[in-house]
Amino acid sequence: MQIPLVERCQQLAGTLCNHDTSFTQAADFLFYLHETLQQACAPAYDIPTAAEVLLTGGYKRLPKCIEDLGMQPLLAGEEKEVTLQKLDTMLRSRLLDISLPREITDITVIGGRVIFRVAGEFEVHLTLGYRGNMSHWRILKLNILVGEPSGPLQFTEPQQFLLGDDLERRMAASNDPLRLLYSILHQFCSALVMDTLFRQIKVLQRGRWKEAIKYEKIAESGGTTAVGIGPGAQGANALGVDGDADPGATTGKTRGSPGLKIVYWLELQKGENSPSLRIEQSSDQQIICSHWPSVIDPLTESEADFVLDQSCINVEKLLLQAIACNVHTRLLDVQRVLKGGISWWADSDIVLRHSIPADLEIPNEVS
Repeated sequence: MQIPLVERCQQLAGTLCNHDTSFTQAADFLFYLHETLQQACAPAYDIPTAAEVLLTGGYKRLPKCIEDLGMQPLLAGEEKEVTLQKLDTMLRSRLLDISLPREITDITVIGGRVIFRVAGEFEVHLTLGYRGNMSHWRILKLNILVGEPSGPLQFTEPQQFLLGDDLERRMAASNDPLRLLYSILHQFCSALVMDTLFRQIKVLQRGRWKEAIKYEKIAESGGTTAVGIGPGAQGANALGVDGDADPGATTGKTRGSPGLKIVYWLELQKGENSPSLRIEQSSDQQIICSHWPSVIDPLTESEADFVLDQSCINVEKLLLQAIACNVHTRLLDVQRVLKGGISWWADSDIVLRHSIPADLEIPNEVS
């Protein structure tokens, strides 16, 4: 008779245990729900923004959370024009307050940007606001103007980005950012020019100028070291740059590039030095050309001035100019020698007086 009673008590005990567990779980759930409700409370509504959207049909400024993602709002119409005019005024004022490199003479302020251009080297577009700081310069566009007759040297967008990013960081930490900008880009362009010259002269020596010229590398210390007499010269390595002068690898280096000495007319008589054309960097890091010995330009009848067009580098054209001037100079020397042993009948006519028979009648004018 006691067995059913025991079973009933066991069932009641189990039911009470289940209720106790449910109450405990409910208390825990309500505790965590309290914290969740604090985080899930309704935010304060942006009444000014809502009113602007309802009244104007648009919203001029993006929320701060979207701006932090890098999605800047684009200005348009009259607002854009007013903003660009203010930015131009700010740029002109900034340029008046800082010192500019004297080598940069072509400066333009337009469209909210200042454009610095150095002929044959580079063109860079700058504005203010690097990483939101209006006192630092930001690079918008960078063009390298060094080129060859076939066109500008290849300079890809990734290379432009690497060089521009490195320049921005260096300028932000410099007390004279524009001087630093010019110094780095000028050294970079000079390395490109010298590398191109070495590459072109190697091509000429392997081609139609074979056995007619040789070239030497002018060391930075001022001496010369024979290099590249044969086709196996390492032009890029001789320049002290890596390969094709990767912008990401050469920025910030201050060492100069070796110069180039081209010797021609190798078949001159023994004891007579062959003339040469030198292309090297001067003390102010400018590319200069000189000829030994001095020669006369047939167009100006004065000492020849050799200028390298860095936007269209052509070492063969420069070499032909040197040879033409040298030929003209030698002809002038021959004329000078002949003047010492002749009699003149006209300004443009001469007769040699060497071994002339006594009974030979000399005409009054020789055509």
